[in-house]
Amino acid sequence: MENQLPPAVTKIVKESGDVKIHTFVAPESFISNATHVIETKNQCIVIDGQFVVPYALQFREYVDAIGKPISRVYLSHGHPDHFFGIGAAFADCEIYALQETIDFIKVAGESIRDELAKGYGDFVTKTIAVPQNVITAGEETIDGVKLEHVLHKDTETEFHLSIKLPELDTYIVQDLVYSGAHIYLTKDIPHWVEILESIRDSEFSLFLPGHGEPADKKELQSNIEYLNFANSLLNAGTTAEALKAALLEKYPHLTGAGIFDIYLPRLFA
Repeated sequence: MENQLPPAVTKIVKESGDVKIHTFVAPESFISNATHVIETKNQCIVIDGQFVVPYALQFREYVDAIGKPISRVYLSHGHPDHFFGIGAAFADCEIYALQETIDFIKVAGESIRDELAKGYGDFVTKTIAVPQNVITAGEETIDGVKLEHVLHKDTETEFHLSIKLPELDTYIVQDLVYSGAHIYLTKDIPHWVEILESIRDSEFSLFLPGHGEPADKKELQSNIEYLNFANSLLNAGTTAEALKAALLEKYPHLTGAGIFDIYLPRLFA
């Protein structure tokens, strides 16, 4: 079955001295999940782990082919399209996450796995890897590379870890940004927009999303406009079906329409 799947997109998106940043994007049929690798002089640092088993394993093969040991895996947040693949392909690694994310996976990880396995079958990991290490907001330097860990609350998810790489002009924003795709909406749109506006106005120019290709500030602005439009519809009392229809009509160029079926039941519960 794996051989019949469309290929992922892989590329080096930034290179400076001994450091390279890689991105790995699953096809649209698997919501364009984007995961990344910071390759330093002596090691690899992985961000998130993909959703379904085939692409998680492909991502691990890609990282292993770099030829440097994986020193750690960062999990940005507690959504299964980001942590399932860690269990499938990176459970042997040191995994870091926010304490809130660790607590959530301990409580809900297995039940989420059981529920999604009913629909996705063997595409769902058989193992949930609970991160062993707590990461907090702040700075650290790993193999000569400066990382700034940022905690964002109440955006696309309740707790979200983003990573700034100031010396590489790169901001790993994960699910704060959907690049070229419809966005997973939550009740926290106004606060989310404030966060995106601050990121847009920052000194960074390259943004690595959790879904889709690497983005620039124009893409961040597009996300802001999408969220504001969706919020205006929600404030007007739009129904779930009407919201979906309006967003599809206004943004026919965006991919990932399957995301509506994932978030609408939760948003309108």
